[in-house]
Amino acid sequence: MTAAASFPCRLARARQHWPNHPAVIDPGATHTFAALDDAVSHRAEALQQQGLGPDAWTALRITTSTAGLIDWLAVVRAGASVLPVSPRMPEPALQRLLGEHAIRQVIPAPGAPLARTGPAPAQAPGLQWRFDAVTPCAGVATSGSTGTPRVAVHSYANYVRSAQGAITYLPLRDGDRYLLSLPLFHVGGLGIIFRCLEAGVPMVVGGRSEDAGFLGAYRVSHVSMVETQLHRLLQEADAPLPPLRCVLLGGGPVADNLLEQARARGLPCYMSYGLTEMTAQVATWPAPGGGGRVLPYRQLRIVDGEIQVRGETLCLGYLQAGQLRPLAETDGWFATRDLGQWENGALVIHGRRDNQFISGGENIQPEAIEATLRTHPAVREAVVVPRKDPEFGQRPVAFVETEDGELPAGELREWLRARLSPHMTPVAWHPLPEQQGLKVRRAELIQLAERLGDQPR
Repeated sequence: MTAAASFPCRLARARQHWPNHPAVIDPGATHTFAALDDAVSHRAEALQQQGLGPDAWTALRITTSTAGLIDWLAVVRAGASVLPVSPRMPEPALQRLLGEHAIRQVIPAPGAPLARTGPAPAQAPGLQWRFDAVTPCAGVATSGSTGTPRVAVHSYANYVRSAQGAITYLPLRDGDRYLLSLPLFHVGGLGIIFRCLEAGVPMVVGGRSEDAGFLGAYRVSHVSMVETQLHRLLQEADAPLPPLRCVLLGGGPVADNLLEQARARGLPCYMSYGLTEMTAQVATWPAPGGGGRVLPYRQLRIVDGEIQVRGETLCLGYLQAGQLRPLAETDGWFATRDLGQWENGALVIHGRRDNQFISGGENIQPEAIEATLRTHPAVREAVVVPRKDPEFGQRPVAFVETEDGELPAGELREWLRARLSPHMTPVAWHPLPEQQGLKVRRAELIQLAERLGDQPR
């Protein structure tokens, strides 16, 4: 993709092709593509009149709703770059994030007036209808499972190419409906928007991916979810599961037994590997089994056990003090820090290099312990983190969520010893605290492990 490449607004394009087709369906109303396009333009003009500056970053406390969708699209149409953030983010944390990245424009809630510091532009520019491939359009805060949040900066082209590649492998067709199930401050939620705009199919808002009744009532055909949500959907044993065409799973590994349950109940599941820096999906494959398919506009290779990626979906870089800092790359390749390999045509992810630790001279990849624990019939979720140890340097500690809420630490310890090397057996076991968001916050669990010591909480 050359620097001169540009893309027309996908919503305006959808309006041109399917003006009277439904674009957004929620329990309160249905919006056609024409109506959604009008709403976005009206909101963009209103934000400009309130002082929304062009070529500047604007934070948006966003909800997964029609109003949140309109505001995200409106900020971009007004010529600014948007950073969506969780509505649950504490105000002090938001202010630190804004200060670190020199962001002076904030929309405190979808539909709310713009708040800004500094002078407003003298004259509002016109609305933006084309976007080039090298200009920042939006950012997504990402810290993976550890560390201080970074803001990956995407171009409009990144979102378009991501959507085009995704629907090449898993097409969207007339009659399909995609549940807008993932948060719009995550790249997965934004990916759903652009797939639907590209294919001209409606997004359904206002429901949860694990609510079989809602999925059936609104005739949802496609849904994206993580392992926990799939588990909850399958728990609705008394409710018939809806006739979905695609369940796209991401955000981490999914237990094989859960995938087998899904297949037995007629759910067509697909696994995906992706990352925020690559604007969501990189590879997708049918589950259980199947090989990994690297999607169009992306490339993937494995060097010394580490996955590297490049392509037209790779973000422009990271936001740093209001400036774009390009990714550290070699010939366009980005080192993901994810460990993996190809096995019989299938992409196998072993875990994060950042998560690996050494115990008594032995390398421990905590994801390997977690994967084994999740095969125990009583275990729903498991996370293993290191804890400092005066003799071994570090030892593994397990946080476990079970089906009945009880934690049979002794039983799990003996069960694991029969399956893994002794140095991989956790020295302490604790209930897994409720996790906010789509990813486990390992840094917080490491701190908790140090505080709790050997005693279960």
